[in-house]
Parts: sequence; C-alpha cells; structure tokens
Amino acid sequence: MGKLNVMAQLTPEELQSVKDLQSKYNQTIFEIGVAETQIITLQQQIEKLQKDKKDLVADIDSIGNKETELVKGLQEKYGTGNIDPETGEITPIQ
Repeated sequence: MGKLNVMAQLTPEELQSVKDLQSKYNQTIFEIGVAETQIITLQQQIEKLQKDKKDLVADIDSIGNKETELVKGLQEKYGTGNIDPETGEITPIQ
C-alpha cells in the first residue's frame, strides 16, 4: 500500500465515485423514510377498515334481529307465508 502524502488528493473520477455513493446512500435513506411513512399510512387505513367491518358485522346482527321480530309479527297477523317484496302480496304456505 502506498504512503499517504500530506497533500494527497483524489482524482476527479475517484472524487465523483465518492460523491455518487454518498448521493445514492442519501437517496436510499430518503426512500426508506418514504416507504415507512407509506407503511404507517396503510396500517392506519387497515385499522380503520377493520373497525368499519366490525361495525358493519354488528349492523348485520342487528338487522337480522329486527328481521326476525318483523317476520314474527307479520306471521302473527297474516299467518305463515312468502312475501313478495315488490308487491307486498303474501302467498300462504300450505
């Protein structure tokens, strides 16, 4: 290995190589930050969607209970039958 001279200086090509690597390193660090920010944002969106889904499942349960109550009331009033939701006609079940 050569001796280091006090006034040693990189060649323009060597200096450019050092600058290129520093630039690539800084760009990569920046892109890691961008990726992490996107991950955080997506995690927040997933959490919100999971909460929304939980609320919707609870709504389905509530709707099912209301439907059961409505059908029971209609059966008491009209007897057992199939309801045409378009016309409201009830076809008795034999």
